[in-house]
Amino acid sequence: MPWRNTGWLQEALLAFTLAGAVFMGFIAKVAAEIKSGERDSFFTKRLLLDVPALIVMCVIAAGINIWFGLDGWPSTSVAVVCGWAGPRSIDVILMAVADRVRGGK
Repeated sequence: MPWRNTGWLQEALLAFTLAGAVFMGFIAKVAAEIKSGERDSFFTKRLLLDVPALIVMCVIAAGINIWFGLDGWPSTSVAVVCGWAGPRSIDVILMAVADRVRGGK
């Protein structure tokens, strides 16, 4: 069937897969926070604040995959790591790299 091989369908499936992988990484992080006592339960007001962060992490994961030309399992791994790390961790890592490149700390 020719409609299965069109570009828009492949892009939609890729976006859906990356979003699922980011969500799974996020779920793992929340479960670890609940176990360590940082969160009281899964369904909290903080969870609502994390939803926009999940969307941002999907976009970041897609950008990293396009930048490095990743396909298949490596691209899914990048998405899971982005979901686990979250935007705050990515910001800290990028600022540390920027300081090192500039010759700072």
